[in-house]
Amino acid sequence: MDISLQVIQNLAPDQASLNAAKKLIKPGKWPMRGKSAAVHSIWGQCQGSGANPYYTMADVVDHGYKCTCPSRKFPCKHVLALLWQFAEEAEKFTDGEPPEWVQEWLGRRRKSGAAATATDDKPTVSKNIHAADTPETTLSAAEQAKKEADKIRRAEQNRTKTNTLITAGLEEFQQWIDDQLRTGIAGFLKEASARCRRIAARLVDAKAAALASRVDELPAKLRQLENEHRPAAVFKELGQLILLSEAWLADPEDADARRAVATTETREQVLAHSQTLRRQGLWENVGEKVETRRDGLISHSTWLVNMATDTPEFALLQDYYPASAGKREVGLGNGMQLKGELAYYPSRLPLRAFAVEYQIQTRVDDQPWPVSNTDVWTHYQRSLIQLPWQEQCPYLLGKGRVLADAEGRYWWCSLTDDNRLPLLNHSLPSLLPGALLQAAFITWNGRHAELFNVHSEQWGRLSC
Repeated sequence: MDISLQVIQNLAPDQASLNAAKKLIKPGKWPMRGKSAAVHSIWGQCQGSGANPYYTMADVVDHGYKCTCPSRKFPCKHVLALLWQFAEEAEKFTDGEPPEWVQEWLGRRRKSGAAATATDDKPTVSKNIHAADTPETTLSAAEQAKKEADKIRRAEQNRTKTNTLITAGLEEFQQWIDDQLRTGIAGFLKEASARCRRIAARLVDAKAAALASRVDELPAKLRQLENEHRPAAVFKELGQLILLSEAWLADPEDADARRAVATTETREQVLAHSQTLRRQGLWENVGEKVETRRDGLISHSTWLVNMATDTPEFALLQDYYPASAGKREVGLGNGMQLKGELAYYPSRLPLRAFAVEYQIQTRVDDQPWPVSNTDVWTHYQRSLIQLPWQEQCPYLLGKGRVLADAEGRYWWCSLTDDNRLPLLNHSLPSLLPGALLQAAFITWNGRHAELFNVHSEQWGRLSC
């Protein structure tokens, strides 16, 4: 089972794709690479620009392929890099059974046959896989310094212009909130979708993209609640958004406020920051949530807890990708563990992070989750002291049961204290209600909990 560099060159859509693929041939970029001669396929996980790795797979005989990245080039640079590594260092790919995500792809795909060797009637594009090794033209020290100075100057000009637009947009947004309160929450609830959509569009124009998305999603969050809880939820959300906008107006360079209002830093910016918090550990996936947002993006959240600490240490891997790119069939997977280093985005309350160097492995035992040393109410209040606009906080509950009330709504009932927490979950695995549970992972917003995962001595980990 092998493949030649000539075939890879033929498969590449253009020279730029080969150049980009060459830059991905680094061991640190691929925490896992595997192969199976039985199905003549190879696979790997490549760390891209998102928090989660891209899952890449290819057939080295008929040259079919798939990658979970959102690239519009086919094959993408990740597929080309995987094939390229196999062509040069096949012995470094681990022999084994294809993982579930590869088996699903193999089961669905149609064989493309020899036509995939790029001998069809596509227009000829000049490509040379060996030219990808050619170093770029180097600039003199003076030219490089001038290039960097121009880049910094343009970035400062753009940042100043963006800050001016956002400031004006936030002042208009605060007036909009005043109008909602003045005219009454009852009227707002009746027209929430239209009103939020209009002001969200204005915020997008003002470059406050992150805040615009949060406002645009508010009606969907309200619909998850019973009618009697919606007014309080509106007051809480509008109050938090006022605090967020005031934080920006007081200091546009505050990292937390800027991320919540405008945009998130890139991986490169985070890694280049000298104060970036990095944490080694054995990180277990305790919950995933995939949602389609009104702006056409899919939000993919993965909650991790560090199993190497005595008290809970959480991390959130957050990815966004276009809904038009299709569903991503794979993620880290419930119960899977990531062994390695995470880098946190700068924050007074470090939570969102991405993996730097790591290996993904399957949990081999039912090691209990770390134990929280504060109750959920205190934990949430401490979070709000640091970030008053935070929507929810992660938490690990101790022993308890999930019970349903007379109206079919689920509640978490603690066996270690008198806490009774209402759950947002509308459906749960049939094994859960009434069962004795050793621990549970939730997110808590001050009024409701969302249950993601539980640990039972009888069934082990159960995803909700």
